[in-house]
Amino acid sequence: MLTQRIPEKRGLAFEVAAGDAFEVVDPEGQQVADLVAFDAGDPTVRFSTKYSYRRNGKVRVTDGDTLYATDGGEILSITADDCGVHDLLYAPCNEWVLEDYYDQPGENGCRENLGEAIAPLGVDESLVLDTLNVFMKSTIAEQTYVDIREPPSEPGDTVRFRAERDCYVAVSSCAGESVVNAGETNPIDVRVPDGTVLHKNF
Repeated sequence: MLTQRIPEKRGLAFEVAAGDAFEVVDPEGQQVADLVAFDAGDPTVRFSTKYSYRRNGKVRVTDGDTLYATDGGEILSITADDCGVHDLLYAPCNEWVLEDYYDQPGENGCRENLGEAIAPLGVDESLVLDTLNVFMKSTIAEQTYVDIREPPSEPGDTVRFRAERDCYVAVSSCAGESVVNAGETNPIDVRVPDGTVLHKNF
């Protein structure tokens, strides 16, 4: 497989055929990666957090679980997972989230990085809405409040995905300089099949 490092606060996109696998790796530990997936034949059909936790019956997914698209069908499956903690509740950070919550004005968030990376594949940034927040830890307190905790991922932790249909995937290294990334941002590695064409905003 081909390994590509995504620098901190940047994004990468690629096409993956049904049945093929790719991996998301946290090389240094405690770094979140945002992931989106779109049907290659119709990018308006895309990964849905809400349909994924409805069909799985839980708000965290791990090895053996499936990610679902807006048409209700399978789009990705998780076939191996070293960490086991990933968030389905939070939307991707963006420019105003970074400014309003993390005091990082004028910076790209994950939504912008994902949108810029996947644009060459014909996916409009307006469709970048739901993300699987890989390695991100969120907790529900008092059955009402959602809190972000430091990610539990350790250096080298890997999540392996299998495409259940031909799809476009984008991954970003989360830009939030906060507890979401244990106070600082670091790179993310992606492993894809040899020969995969990579689109990136770095």
